[in-house]
Amino acid sequence: MSTLLDQTDRDVILQRLQRMTPDRTPSWGTLTAPRLLCHLADQLRVALGLIPVARHDTLLSRTLLKWLVVDSPFQAPPGKVLTAPEMVTSAPTSWSGDMETVRTLIRRLATTPTTAIHPMFGPLTHDGWCRLAWKHLDHHLRQFGL
Repeated sequence: MSTLLDQTDRDVILQRLQRMTPDRTPSWGTLTAPRLLCHLADQLRVALGLIPVARHDTLLSRTLLKWLVVDSPFQAPPGKVLTAPEMVTSAPTSWSGDMETVRTLIRRLATTPTTAIHPMFGPLTHDGWCRLAWKHLDHHLRQFGL
């Protein structure tokens, strides 16, 4: 499975991200490209433990749902997936600055061991966070046709 821990997988994500433009429109959902960068940065900050989250995990979400989303090869289907409020807290500033923030956070997550808490899946290993972040980035890049 793809992960930010793998240099090639990470480079592919970074290249796809670099093709994003501020006026690009999504195939589904209501996110604008500038809001997407903020959302991606917030999710990466949660993964790094920089934004604390309120836990809403249950036995089912820590086991079956976590396996399905984090550990299985299945990708999220197109469409709205409920997100934690902590992952939509930032507001756009400048396109180039926000883009560089996301790129920096991707590299940082890949090289900084973390065991931060996910609001739905509970504690994740560094490997789990890097797989989930890759899947999350891929989902949104597909949303924008990248």
